[in-house]
Amino acid sequence: MTITEIEKQLDIIKGDRLVGAHHDDIFFTTYADMEALERIIALIKFLSEKNPSDEVKIAEILSAANIEAVTFKK
Repeated sequence: MTITEIEKQLDIIKGDRLVGAHHDDIFFTTYADMEALERIIALIKFLSEKNPSDEVKIAEILSAANIEAVTFKK
């Protein structure tokens, strides 16, 4: 599966979730599954704009997907 195909499938999943959400008042509530899906879609879009030979920092990836960085101590 290519990154474009993954992006397409995630958009379909998001659309299906939004259609089904009209029954659970998603427009007035925030759901963790929708937030996670949005961030994964953003991450896939960010990566699809890169070349396989590009070097990116973890901070760039997290920022592109609007994911909070967690500092781990050794």
